[in-house]
Amino acid sequence: MTRAGALREPLEQLYRDFDYAARVERDAIRFPLRYPDPRDREVVALLTTCLAYGRVDLFSRELERVLAAMGPSPADFVARFDAARDGEIFAGFRYRFNRPRDIVAFCVASHDALARHGTLEKCFLAGDSDAAGPIGPALERFVRVFLDAELRDVFPRGRLTRGYRHMFPLPSVGGPCKRLHLFLRWMVRREPPDFGLWTEVSPRRLLMPVDTHVENMSRAIGLTRRKSRNWKMAEEITASLAAIDPGDPVKYDFALCHKRMSGDCLDRRDAVVCEPCGLRAVCRHWRGKRRG
Repeated sequence: MTRAGALREPLEQLYRDFDYAARVERDAIRFPLRYPDPRDREVVALLTTCLAYGRVDLFSRELERVLAAMGPSPADFVARFDAARDGEIFAGFRYRFNRPRDIVAFCVASHDALARHGTLEKCFLAGDSDAAGPIGPALERFVRVFLDAELRDVFPRGRLTRGYRHMFPLPSVGGPCKRLHLFLRWMVRREPPDFGLWTEVSPRRLLMPVDTHVENMSRAIGLTRRKSRNWKMAEEITASLAAIDPGDPVKYDFALCHKRMSGDCLDRRDAVVCEPCGLRAVCRHWRGKRRG
C-alpha cells in the first residue's frame, strides 16, 4: 500500500470526528469569527494572523486591546483611520517584537489597500496573475502591498521596524510563512471551522500553515522528512496531503495542530495517550521500538 493509501482513512477519520467546536475558542480563529460582516472579518483575520506568533493566550490579550480600540467595526475604523489623529489610541500596545507604531502602520497600509481595492480579497486578486498556479507569487505581491505602503508618517526615517516586517514575511525569503498561510486557510476554505469568504481562490492552491505542532505531527506520520521548518517543508507536507485530497489538502491542519496542542499527542510513545489515537497505526512513535 502506498503511503497516501495508508494515511487516507486515519486522516479522514480525524477530520470527520474532530470536535472543532470544543477547540475553536482556544484558537486564534475565534477573533474573526466574532464579526458577521465580511468586511470586518477579513480585516480582523489579517490582523490576528499578523500577531499569531507565540502562545494564543499571550497574544490574545494584546489583540483584545487593539480590537476594543477599533470599536464595533474594525473595517470602518481602518477606512477612517488617520495616523496623526488616531495613532495614540494604540499607545499601550506591547507584544514581543511589536509596538504601537506597528499597529498604526497596519492600519495605514490596510486603509490604503481598502481605498484602492475595496476589499482585501480584491487586493489579493489584483496580484494573482495565475489563478491555477502556485499561491506563492500572489502571496508575495499581497505582502508587498503592506511592506511597500506609504508609511513615512509612521516610520519617519523610512525604515520599517523589525516588528512590522515580522508581521508580513515575504515568501521569497523561504520561511514557512505559517501565519500568512493560516490567513489564506481561513479566508479560502469553504468548510468549518474556516469561513471561506474568498470564493475566487481555489482551496487546492493553499499550502499548510506549518508551526511546531504541525511540523512534529507531520514528521510522526510521514508527511515530511525535511529537517527545517521552511517553505519547502510546507510544500512537501501539502503535496503529501494532496495525494489524499487534492481539492482541499489543508483541511487537516486544524485537527492535526490541535491534536498536539491539546496534549493528545506528546511527540513520543506513551501507552496511555497513544492507545485511543486513530493515527497510531501510521505513527512512527507507536510503530518504533519500545524503550526500556
